[in-house]
Amino acid sequence: MLRSTFIALSAACGLLTALLVPASAAAPPAPATVARGVAASAPAAPTTLARPGKPNKRWKVPTGPKFNNPMIPKDRFVIERHVLRAIRNTPKGEKITISAYSLDRQVFADELIRAKRRGVKVKVLLNDHLVPNAQVRIQRVLGNKTKKSSFLRRCVSGCRADKNEYNNLHSKFYLFSRTGRNRNVVMLGSYNMTLNAVRWQWNDLWTTVGKKTLYDQFVSLFNDMRPDWDKRRASYAFCENGRDCPAGDQQKYYNIVFPRHTTPKKDVVLDILNNVQCVYTDAAGVQRRTQLALSMHTMRGNRGNYIADRLRSLYAQGCNLRVNYGLMGFYTKKHIGAPTPRGRVPLRSTGFNLRDDVPTGDPEIDNMPENIERYTHHKYFVLRGSYKGNVDSHIVWTGSTNWSSLGTPQDEILFSIHGRGVVRDYMANFNLMWKKPFSRDAYTTTYSSWRMVNGRRVGVGPMVTVEPDRLRGAGPTWEND
Repeated sequence: MLRSTFIALSAACGLLTALLVPASAAAPPAPATVARGVAASAPAAPTTLARPGKPNKRWKVPTGPKFNNPMIPKDRFVIERHVLRAIRNTPKGEKITISAYSLDRQVFADELIRAKRRGVKVKVLLNDHLVPNAQVRIQRVLGNKTKKSSFLRRCVSGCRADKNEYNNLHSKFYLFSRTGRNRNVVMLGSYNMTLNAVRWQWNDLWTTVGKKTLYDQFVSLFNDMRPDWDKRRASYAFCENGRDCPAGDQQKYYNIVFPRHTTPKKDVVLDILNNVQCVYTDAAGVQRRTQLALSMHTMRGNRGNYIADRLRSLYAQGCNLRVNYGLMGFYTKKHIGAPTPRGRVPLRSTGFNLRDDVPTGDPEIDNMPENIERYTHHKYFVLRGSYKGNVDSHIVWTGSTNWSSLGTPQDEILFSIHGRGVVRDYMANFNLMWKKPFSRDAYTTTYSSWRMVNGRRVGVGPMVTVEPDRLRGAGPTWEND
């Protein structure tokens, strides 16, 4: 996920391609049984809402998680419409506060400009990798002075991170002081305001209302991002009580603010995984296994490797773990895919694999473009079972941070939520993606050598390899987010 000129150009080309090329040209070949209803989907269409008018003071913000499905046209815009309704129903004198990696949708430009002109204070922070017309239009109306009551500003290398070519503003949260009948509205997850987010990506966005302290903490975080610091700001955490969170991620809501220094011995994700108990006895005296579901956009690099090792260890210990990914480094996949006494970790993919994490020296391989599918952009982890000794735990971790090396030194959030309902909803989304045609088996196996055992030819040195996708993409649709 390196920021580079090549990636920036690829992202821009991808957006142009997505606008010009029908979805069927870049989509994977569809199974015959679903070609009409799922994979052979139509090009993205503009979101349609009621005609612009006065904000509806009686509108009630739907709470809990929302998910889009990029493979079914009617389900692509679920999250986009949710955010747009919140913008549209924000009345004069209230505040809209947005932190996101990307914005390229004209429909958001239209609504944010209307909001500003009816007297809403609109504040937007974005990353600086992309400057499409939608952003230019908004900035003409809002300005770019972060000390003003309204602005659109792009942070250079993450707003609270060290200034270098690798760091980004990557947090994604949407705050409304009031919209409709609800105050103190917080939305967060993996969603950016882009065409990619609706056409190519699986995303989540969780919403809560009426929690003033939580809302105020996110506003405070945003205000600390506004100066666009050159040097890394301190990492911290907050919860529904503010910064006084004695129970840590056992609080109802708990948010970790990045950037944060990370090593294999000091990693917030390892802290989570190390507190999972795989086999436990419930209150009725029945032995059970903890259920874990990971839908992760990116796992790669050294950090991806050691997190994969820990996940594999949990599976070996008896956890019922399943992993779905969008992009996984070749070596990371070998780590998570190595056999255990229980077999391999169940692994499926909505996306693609890097052929290698390092140059091979072969120009034909090193310069070969990746094939692109519709891919998970989630960064969520779901637990049902035993955590920190509580055998009735129901927790979701979501937010913006990928489980890769660049997931921690930049602007990110990792937010945990407790509750049976939220776990049920995230598990339902995961189970949907786990099925064909929405994901594929991520394993193939080859052997480095063979030998004869009891008259049978047996493979020796098994190696997990990248499954050939045989896709014929019409052009890059990968956005570096």
